[in-house]
Amino acid sequence: MFLLVAILACCVTGVTVFREKRAWDLIFSTLWFNGLLVLLVINVACCFFGRIWHRKLTTISFGMILFHLSFVAMFGAIVYDSLFFFEGSMRLTEGETLVNSSLESYDTVRQGRFFKFSQLKGETTLVKMHTGYRVDGDDKRAAYEVEVGEPGAKKKSIVYIGHNLDYNGFKYLPEKEGYSTAVYLYDKGGANLYGAHVPLQSYRQKDKSFMYSTGEKESPGVFPFPQGAADPLFYLQVVYRPSPVTERGGEAYFQVWPYGKADTMPGDKPLASGKGAIGEKVAAGDYSLSVNEIRYWVGMNIRHNPAKPVILGSLWVGLAGMIITTFGRMKQGGRAGKGA
Repeated sequence: MFLLVAILACCVTGVTVFREKRAWDLIFSTLWFNGLLVLLVINVACCFFGRIWHRKLTTISFGMILFHLSFVAMFGAIVYDSLFFFEGSMRLTEGETLVNSSLESYDTVRQGRFFKFSQLKGETTLVKMHTGYRVDGDDKRAAYEVEVGEPGAKKKSIVYIGHNLDYNGFKYLPEKEGYSTAVYLYDKGGANLYGAHVPLQSYRQKDKSFMYSTGEKESPGVFPFPQGAADPLFYLQVVYRPSPVTERGGEAYFQVWPYGKADTMPGDKPLASGKGAIGEKVAAGDYSLSVNEIRYWVGMNIRHNPAKPVILGSLWVGLAGMIITTFGRMKQGGRAGKGA
């Protein structure tokens, strides 16, 4: 009883005091907490099977044995899964390939204490997004053509909501999608200096329409441009307005602010701003900018739960044990009634 109370106290503390990643790091993924769960399972197994050992096997006892075996197996699998699981969010633009075993390929990662990144084999490529995808006449809205695996031996599949890709024990589930703009920088003479795909966030507006802009998850924002340069030229915000007629068409809005001035950020008057159709150059001070191509990006949720089949199987076995026990008690009750 003390062990059960201690585990429940830890669970309540984890979901009310620390929560989410901190609760996972401080409690749920620790060896001492999983050790408590293992002790609980051993305690339950010893108590039950010690009581029925050498007793006559009946329908009722058979059902109870199944139920307790499923309980032991389920908790053992839960402990194993919590130590070896993986869950990561990978964002891919059409045509982009990322290495699965690289931590830099993921926006967010959660993993069990003993999971090793070397288990993530090969690479993942988003080949193309298909809008209005249909399966047997049903509109799946959006589907993603994905390749996963080692170069030369990749598994290719179309994934959409309700249809995942399974590879080497890892599930690939589509999570969210958005637009990605190919932003180019030109000098005064029109020479191409730089180009990169920039993923946009979507923000729901008061009129229920969406705004597609650079920024963080919570709000639109800027980024140093060119990206990754030792000395960026300016802060840039890109906003895309899709065409209601032409897929991947529309207009791009640019705003730039001086780079390196901490007191000069969006909210102040921009250094330059303008808009143009896809492929059209827009003046930005001594330079010009354009969005030459619109692609889609998708956020893939990648999961690995090695003990999930055992957990699900244990639930079914436990249910079967409860049904058999109930049937045995009903049958026993019927015989007792006839005897009276």
